[in-house]
Amino acid sequence: MSTLTNPSADLVRRSREALSALALQFLLGMGANLLGSPEENDGAARVFSGIVLGLHALVGIGLIVVSVRVWTTARRVNAAQGAALWAFIVVIATFLVGLGTMFTGGDWLSFAMSVGFVAAAALYVAVGATALASRRSSIAG
Repeated sequence: MSTLTNPSADLVRRSREALSALALQFLLGMGANLLGSPEENDGAARVFSGIVLGLHALVGIGLIVVSVRVWTTARRVNAAQGAALWAFIVVIATFLVGLGTMFTGGDWLSFAMSVGFVAAAALYVAVGATALASRRSSIAG
């Protein structure tokens, strides 16, 4: 069934995009944490840790864009709007905490980023599940 006849399929796809971006962001964050900051390394390790940290930041910006897309799709489809909005808020807050982590190196801020990841992932699962339920009911009905 095409998305023209069932717009909730767009929301399912968008929530999958968000979950994929979150997974990539988590892995890059763990890699950056494992390698340490570029200042803590020398030579090639310094360059590699800088690349991983830069990619982590870029995916964070991309995650904000994806969050906006999920939220606007949820509004258009009129499904899971609250969860999509809260996911957007959590992503923005987690991004800001990530900036704080970069500037201060605080372990508690790093922990807060992981909490934000879990909360955003749970919210995007809820968005996708709601969209799937809506999609199935429109196909059956």
